[in-house]
Amino acid sequence: MKTLVVTSILILSINTLFSQKEEYKEPSLPIDSTTKTITYSKVLSINASKDSLFKKGKSWFYTYFKNPTGVIREEDATNYKISGKHQIKVLNPPDKNKVQTMRGIVQYTVTTQFKDNKARIIVNEINLKETSYTPIEKWLDKTAPGFTTKNYYYLEQIDVEIKNLLKHFEDYMTKSQTPNKEDW
Repeated sequence: MKTLVVTSILILSINTLFSQKEEYKEPSLPIDSTTKTITYSKVLSINASKDSLFKKGKSWFYTYFKNPTGVIREEDATNYKISGKHQIKVLNPPDKNKVQTMRGIVQYTVTTQFKDNKARIIVNEINLKETSYTPIEKWLDKTAPGFTTKNYYYLEQIDVEIKNLLKHFEDYMTKSQTPNKEDW
């Protein structure tokens, strides 16, 4: 009898151990109230003309992206707007051997706009690169077939990447351009 109880407890604990799935917490993402899509934006107040902000914004693209000419799709000096498309790799959670494989490529549009004393950056049109346009908002739909909380793991990676992009843009645009004393 004692052996039966111990065996039952052992089987139940092993079964529980293997049946546990990793649960991921839903990230807080900025959803646009009009389009109902995930949209990041930031407006900066900077004491400078729209011409100088536009030039600095263009310089930011060349500083931030490894291949800026491959990213920039529109450079409108008349309307003080630069937009481009970029992509990031999204990884699956680590397996039992701590190995991460690629889930896919996520693309997004980044747009910068400039006015006198203001700069704005918008990141939207975030989608999974597949044969057809697949918006990442589907990963938030709990009623979708095949929904898993693993989707939150992917969304968290995207959120971190885009927040880093916004932070870099803000830091770059707001830093003063004091010339190096050795540049003459």
